Amino acid sequence: MRQVVALDAARTPPDRDAVLRGQGIPAGAEIPSRVQRVIDQALELYAEFAEPRGIFQETSSSDFQSIYAGEGLNAQRTPLERVFPRAQRLALFAVTLGEAVSREITELFGRNEPTLGYTLDAVASERADTAAELIADLFLEGLMREGRADSDARALAYSPGYCGWHITGQRSLFERLQPQRIGITLNASCLMQPLKSVSGVLAAGEAPIHDFDNDFDFCDTCSTYQCRHRIATLVGTRRERKPEGG
Repeated sequence: MRQVVALDAARTPPDRDAVLRGQGIPAGAEIPSRVQRVIDQALELYAEFAEPRGIFQETSSSDFQSIYAGEGLNAQRTPLERVFPRAQRLALFAVTLGEAVSREITELFGRNEPTLGYTLDAVASERADTAAELIADLFLEGLMREGRADSDARALAYSPGYCGWHITGQRSLFERLQPQRIGITLNASCLMQPLKSVSGVLAAGEAPIHDFDNDFDFCDTCSTYQCRHRIATLVGTRRERKPEGG
């Protein structure tokens, strides 16, 4: 059964430090007052325009196998192909911040306010990721409440376009989930509208199922290794990327 949910916690803007971290500025760095003013403006605009909501639908491992296969363009080896068969429960999901905040970002650039536009874009990107985390928490809380997941289970979101799951996987996912119900559409290039949206699968299971080494071919072109932080928060360890030939 599909569930549409409001994600009110994602309506609250992040704190200023979170925005700075997202732009590579370390904690404690001295920030010029003009930069602080731009960040504060962006936070105010986010609070005015964001309308976060989500949709999710539980799916079986066998059903997800066909969704994940998509158009046959996934990488030969991926973390998710190892994660989802070991998950206790799976759910397709999509979240969005709504059209208004994306439109405001575009309009800021059009009004020749690129600094504010870029900063609002960074704020919205952080909150879109937060929305995905929130819907994962809601999914897991429901499973635990119904006794369908272990008390030590953890849920993580995995999305097409990342870690070897080809972006065209959006098509089979959208066909099954129908996130148009919350205003998300997919264009011919598999780009979601509104832009500040996230979709994928929620995998709930014991924390170790989400742990993997960065030894996949596509890891060589990754610039962030954000997966390491996600894994560390679940399993309590932080493993660095394996060195070449390691």
